[in-house]
This record gives sequence, C-alpha cells and structure tokens, in this order.
Amino acid sequence: MSEGGNAASEGYVPSDLGESTGDLSGDSLAETHHDLVVIAVSGVQQFITESRTTSDLSAGSAIVARLSARAARECASRGARLVFPAVVPLEQASNKPDDGLASGSTGTPGAPTVPNRIVALAPEGKGAEVAAAADHAVRQDWAGLVREAVGRPVATPGMPSVQWVSVPASAGDYAEQWDAAQRLLVARKRIRAFDAVDEPDRELCSLSPRWTAEPEPPKGVPSHERDRLAAANWVKRRYRRIGGAGDDGGPGEVPRGFPSTSSIASAPFRFLVLAAMSDRQVSRAVSALHVAAQVLDRGREQPLAAFAADAPPTADRSWLAGSAGRWVYRDTWQEDVLAREFPSVPAEKRARAVAEGERAAHALHKVMKDRGVGPPVLHLAVIAQDLDSMGRFLGGEVAGSRQRNAVTEAWHRQVSERLSALARETCELLEEADHFGVPVYAGGDDLLAFAPAAHALAAARAVQDAIPETLPTASTAVLFFHHRSSLQQAVSEAQRLLEAAKEQDERKNGLAVGYLRRSGVREQSVQAWTRTADRRGPVEDFEEFLSGTPESDGGDAGGLSLRLVQDCLRDETELVSLPDDLFAAEMRRLVTRHGGTRAQAEALVRLAAAERSRPVPGRRGPRLAEPVKVAAFLRQECAGGGA
Repeated sequence: MSEGGNAASEGYVPSDLGESTGDLSGDSLAETHHDLVVIAVSGVQQFITESRTTSDLSAGSAIVARLSARAARECASRGARLVFPAVVPLEQASNKPDDGLASGSTGTPGAPTVPNRIVALAPEGKGAEVAAAADHAVRQDWAGLVREAVGRPVATPGMPSVQWVSVPASAGDYAEQWDAAQRLLVARKRIRAFDAVDEPDRELCSLSPRWTAEPEPPKGVPSHERDRLAAANWVKRRYRRIGGAGDDGGPGEVPRGFPSTSSIASAPFRFLVLAAMSDRQVSRAVSALHVAAQVLDRGREQPLAAFAADAPPTADRSWLAGSAGRWVYRDTWQEDVLAREFPSVPAEKRARAVAEGERAAHALHKVMKDRGVGPPVLHLAVIAQDLDSMGRFLGGEVAGSRQRNAVTEAWHRQVSERLSALARETCELLEEADHFGVPVYAGGDDLLAFAPAAHALAAARAVQDAIPETLPTASTAVLFFHHRSSLQQAVSEAQRLLEAAKEQDERKNGLAVGYLRRSGVREQSVQAWTRTADRRGPVEDFEEFLSGTPESDGGDAGGLSLRLVQDCLRDETELVSLPDDLFAAEMRRLVTRHGGTRAQAEALVRLAAAERSRPVPGRRGPRLAEPVKVAAFLRQECAGGGA
C-alpha cells in the first residue's frame, strides 16, 4: 500500500505481480513496456447531488471535471500516455464559459465532459510515482479552491477522494494489466480509512451533514445566499466568482449564473414570446414585467443555448431570454415570499413592484393565450443516462454474443475517442431549440441534464439514438418535478430511477419515466428501449399525452379524464388477470370512455402490456396502474406551455 496526503487518497501497488524497474529519461512514447495506472476521483455523485440550485449542481460537476482534468494533465506531464481521456485536457481558464476543457462542450455555460476515471500508461517502474503525483496535484488544486472560497485553509475529509492502482509492466500485456487493475480497484474500494474529526458544538452543513458548517459565510456573499454551508459547499456556491467555469461577467459585472429550474421549465413559453415581440401588446407586457422584476432582482442568468440563434438586440429581449425564467410565472409574484427573499427592498416599493409584476404576468399570459399559447408549464425534467455494463465492455465482453473484443491500448483509445465524440454530440443535441436541454455533465459513459417538461422525452430519445452501435446500449431515467421543488431530492430520485431502469432486464437498455410531486407523491413506469416496425417506442407512446392544453379540472372537452386512474386502481387485479386480447380490448374501452383518443388508448395498451410482462420482486402479479398514473400526470401537468 502506498499512501498519499491522507487516507482518502491511498493508492495500491500490487506486490504479487512482480517488480519492475525503469528509467524516466527519454521520450515516454518510445517505451516498449509500461506500468498501467488507473486513477478514480470517487464520491462524484454524492458531491454533485448535494446541491440546492442548478448553479451549485453545475459548479459541482465542473469542479469534479476540473480535478479529473488536473490528474490527467499531471500524468501526461510526467511522461505517461493517456488512454482515458484520449486527449490531454487543457489548463483551466478563468473567464471562459466552456470551462477550458479540450473535450468539453460549448454548452450552457459549458457541460464538463472529462471522465472521473483516468487511465494512463506510465514509463516502466514509474507507475506509482506518476499516480501519487497526480493525486497530490488534485489535492493541491482543491486546497487552493477552498482557500479562495472561504479565505483560509479548511480540512474537508473525504473531498476530494482519489483512489488509484498501479500495475507493473511485468504483469503481462495490456489486457492482463487491465484485468489485474479492475480486480485491484474492486479490492481497493473495500478498504477505507477515516481521519479523526474533532468538531465539538458545531452546526452541521445544511446540504452535507457529514461536514460542519462554516461559522460565517465568506465575505461578499449576498444576503439571499447566506446558507449554513461547509467549506466544500462554499466552493461550489462561489465557484463562478473565484475564476471557475462560466464566469463570463465583464469588469464590474456579476457573473451570469447557470439557468435556474424556473428558467428551464419556462423556456418554451419564453421562446414563443420572443418570437411575438413585434406585437405591441406582447412587447408592452414584457417591458412592464421587466421593470417590476428589476426592482427586486438584477441578477443575470446564462441564457439557454436554444436562444443563442436569435441574439436579443434590446434590453427587454435580452432579459426575457436569460433572466426572466421565474418572473413569467404568476405565482412568483407573492409578496410574503418575495419579502423574505429580498428584505433589503423597501416594503412600499416592493409591494408596488409585486402588484405591477402580477398584472404584467397576467397580461402576458392573456395576450399569448389569444395567440394559442398556454401559460408556462410548472414542471421540468432531469434526464440521467448511463451506458450499460461499461466495465464488462471495456474488458472485451460483447453483450448478447460469445465474441470478445481484443483488449488493447489502441482499442481503449478508440473507445475513449468515441465517448468524447458522443459527449459533444449529446450536448449539441440537447441544446437545440427542439429540446431546450441544458446538459450538466456529459462525459465518460454517463449524462445528467435538464429539459422542459414537454421536450424531455424527445430529448432523452435523441441522445439515446445518438449512441453508436460500437458502444454498449444505455439505460435512461426521465424524472418530472416542479420548478420550485427541492433540486437535491429530484436529482437523487432520478439516480434511483436510473437504477430501476437498469434492473428491468438483465440486458438493461431500460427507460424509466417518473414524476415527483411537491407533496412527495411519486410514481414511475419502467419500459424497455424497444422500437416496433413503425419506429414507435415507449417515448412515442408517452408523448401521446403531451398534446393539447388541459384545463384545471383535470380534463378538457376532448381530453383524457383523470378518473381513468381511479378505475385502473380499483380494477387492477381483475384487469391484469385477463388474457392478452381481452386486456387490450378492455384498456381501449376504458381510455376512450374517459375522453382519451384512439391513439392514446393504443399507447396505454402497449405501455401497460410492457409493465404487465415485467416481473416485480416481492409482488404477485404484474402492475398496471403505474403507466396510467404517469400518462395522466403528463396530460395534467406537462402538456401545453408553448410546447
């Protein structure tokens, strides 16, 4: 065992694989034999998920990518040849919206695409030295961020957590080294050591109770951001102000923040409002809304990439595209809520702005309704995707076949290049105006992104279809949640939903669609990523329920009534016991009886049949109500809004 700065950064050099010696002099690319080094920045999901806002979430993702890139650069600087990632990430550049990563996207404001696992071939006999140096570089970079964020050195046990193994050249060829490294990494993860932490009578962090909160917020923190946070979370909160990703503010300007959940949810509505700004009534309502909002908040958000094609030339258009996300909702204009958020605004001035803002939002909704556009939808979705059994694939296994890929450095580099290309393509697809997507992370074999409710399923299908046949299939989760709900809870639920998608079949390739209401009520439907002869799949079936604009009573003149859910819940046992043909006929009857269309009836038959054929652990008989509940939720909460 070779140890780094503390227990969280321990490495492993196997003694039973033989020893080797080598000379670091000379060009490493000319080396015939190399030590295989694998470095993992672990704890990524927890660190990213512990976020209260999308800006925190984006910063957490950018920080992890930055630390991973730092490890990769250190390996390369010491003569190692990178395999994952295939290219050396560029130096972190402040005031750059793309986070300065060579393989990064040009996203909003830049979705990191550097994987958190680094694979490199070090000069023979130097593997442990290279890995330890990379570990130290990561730790030093993080320590610098902590000092910049809170103004002094602060210990953050477990962050960063760097684990590495080094397999000597004497272990065999690349395939044998790779196999040994994977076994050693599994063993390494079972070994944990924890530093003693003595923090008596200290308040715990409101986001990460594994750490204590800082006694006071850092200097310069706005009053509405004065949370009780640990130093590690202050790094996330302050990342854009200390030279991190997305700091595109000019001299004296406040850096633009990552798009908020409200901004993402309302994007389709605002896009159509922008297109109608030549109408005097529309422009007047937007201008009045802008004036009222400016009384309370002059913060700036990064516009979604989908708005970039039509660069707003006026102040009102620019504000509408970037920072009006929350203000176009009428329920935002509640004086008691805004009084708590903006206590520094004089009460009389605030009350007048709230009244004017509510009137302007109402006027905007009315004039857009006259144009056939419903009010902004209150929900958005988080999309999580992960390539299936990537570890087995990199070990040479071909899913559904007895054939195996030859595990070589050249092949792994090809896979790395494909993953980088896929990450870039995924970001570009999500950011198109058809999807209004906002990628948070798209690197290695996984994806985390947001999209407006009416566009999320299509966005998930687009990134699924982009996966080349030379890579494994992927499982996907699409979780719908209210734009004012807990972001941390939503992202955690999406990760749980992704696990459910992977468990639907031993071959994985699953799609889980679910929702999380503000009350805590949740539901999900797990399907397989399959397509029929006419190219229909579960996404197309769920999308049948996104057309039209439902009324507040749960149904409209020609729309699906929510009473269908009650009937299915009441009669579920009898329905699932029917033979297939009778089950389908009865489902068609129920859907059309409750106001649904023939297309919706056929869609629910297929979705329910898929759930019906899926065994459920701990439950006798198949499930029916789940896809019906999800479909009803989409119909009630996610249709319309400029979709």
